[in-house]
Amino acid sequence: MEQKLEPTRNVPAPRQPPCSLEEFASRSTLHGIHHIFRHRRYTVRNLLWLLAFLGSLALLIHAYAKCVGLYFQYPHSTQLEEETEHNKIFPAVTICNLNPARFSQLSSHDLYWAGEMLGLLDAAGRPLVLESPERSRLEALLAMNEEEKSRPFHLEEFYERVGHQLDLGEMLIRCTFAKEDCNSSDFQTVSGQCWDIPGGREGGSSAGHPGTLNFTPTFMHHMRADCLIFY
Repeated sequence: MEQKLEPTRNVPAPRQPPCSLEEFASRSTLHGIHHIFRHRRYTVRNLLWLLAFLGSLALLIHAYAKCVGLYFQYPHSTQLEEETEHNKIFPAVTICNLNPARFSQLSSHDLYWAGEMLGLLDAAGRPLVLESPERSRLEALLAMNEEEKSRPFHLEEFYERVGHQLDLGEMLIRCTFAKEDCNSSDFQTVSGQCWDIPGGREGGSSAGHPGTLNFTPTFMHHMRADCLIFY
């Protein structure tokens, strides 16, 4: 006996009733809303929470609307404050010469003891300079007797004598501050080939006018002919 199977029909699932406002409020993370809608009887406390919630929401909307309106106005403001110092102290200025020594002031004794340190001689005492007038002068300086080599060598005296001098007319050509001339006597040697004008020192110069007069134009001679780098 044959039995016919009737095709099954899709039975719709039973619809869940929508959750009440109280259930939504109890599950929501929005601050304060679960105090407004409750299953119990509404009280004055619920009303106060409702007023606080609506007030906070109104303030938030007002602040956002104000920010958006201000953004579309494209506001801009420029503020400039100018302050003039009527009595400016002479600034601290440091000038350094990276060339350690003047080639024209080197002696045979200097070359023997400091030639390798200055990069003019190799470890064997031979000139590193290529064929040039400077090489010829180095070779002439190397021709010295043993007595010349045995003399003591003082590095401090060497730099004071052979190093660049800041005297007016040699390295420092012109220096002015507040329309007044400054010279090498205003500088102090602080470290080897560096000279410093200590700012704010007693008896120092001061500027009585604002603006570009407070700058210190200093003109230096590059002294390329006395540079030790020939190659």
